[in-house]
Amino acid sequence: MTTEISRKIYGIMAREMGHLGKFIVEKQCKDLDINPEEIGKEDVDRLAEAIRKVMVSFAGEDKAKKIWMEMKRLK
Repeated sequence: MTTEISRKIYGIMAREMGHLGKFIVEKQCKDLDINPEEIGKEDVDRLAEAIRKVMVSFAGEDKAKKIWMEMKRLK
């Protein structure tokens, strides 16, 4: 069963990056040893920061910060 936080993070990334969003989440979760289907509140800070760093190169600092802030609010 997928956690609500996982669903919301996938939703944010799909909205912002389309199909690529799912792969970004999965890659960062793998790198951080987080199960992408079971993202918990305790994982949000590390994952949001990792995704922010990746998003800077894909979409620029402003969009990266917007996504980071939206993810941080999920805690």
